Amino acid sequence: MYRSRAAPPNLCYRRAVIPAALLLDLVRGLTASTPPPRGLPYLGLEPASGTGFHLLDALSARGIFRKYELVLEVGAGLGGRARWLAARSGCEVVGATLTADEAAAGTELGRRSGMHRQVQLVPAAAAALPFRPARFTHVWFVESLSGVSDPGAALAEAYRVVRPGGGIAIQDLFGTGRAAVEIGSWRFARPALYREAVAAAGFVDIEVRDRTADAPERAPRVVAARSVLQAKLRSDPRLTTLAVERDALAAALAGGQLAVVQLVARRPA
Repeated sequence: MYRSRAAPPNLCYRRAVIPAALLLDLVRGLTASTPPPRGLPYLGLEPASGTGFHLLDALSARGIFRKYELVLEVGAGLGGRARWLAARSGCEVVGATLTADEAAAGTELGRRSGMHRQVQLVPAAAAALPFRPARFTHVWFVESLSGVSDPGAALAEAYRVVRPGGGIAIQDLFGTGRAAVEIGSWRFARPALYREAVAAAGFVDIEVRDRTADAPERAPRVVAARSVLQAKLRSDPRLTTLAVERDALAAALAGGQLAVVQLVARRPA
């Protein structure tokens, strides 16, 4: 259906990926007696930041997401948010991942959860998307522009592949103070820079919303599952770096060093 290609070097920062086997084994035990929430077959454990999935309700407030809509999520990671959107709205989602490892692991998770027909993951450079112009009704960047070395080029590509009148929605983590926050491969800009880049790409009707106060995950079951996952990551020497990164993100968000901001806009009709 889609021509895919791996991202060329130096266009994205490599982020560690939770092994699909570990995630499957963990969730199998946690959902043995009670099914997972709708749209969260893996209890929302895929994203590194731990920001709540309830934020995506606001992110999808502008635009219609239904069966015949086709959404592109750039930097989809293991596909957790793409599966949430497809399950909640019935639309189809193509996830362009930053690495081939993410695409492979996320595809396996989608197959196991029965979401592989609605969600397709392909490795693709954010600045050179392998899709024809005006292919998608919406484009999402959820905590992924901070992993791209040239956000302006990525936003220009988003403008190219979204239909006239289609929407773009961005959620990311931003530094709040003068001191730079350094966590793994994350690069934290300022919301104003993203707004300027979105406008420079050609999008209009830009809205910016600070969602920091609402950012923490609210569902007790998801919070508990993340604690179990973190304990497993810390106990495995091969995954210590991943555990440290997740802990650092959580601490920076809780301590106010990072903010969660959403931007929505549209391509002129």
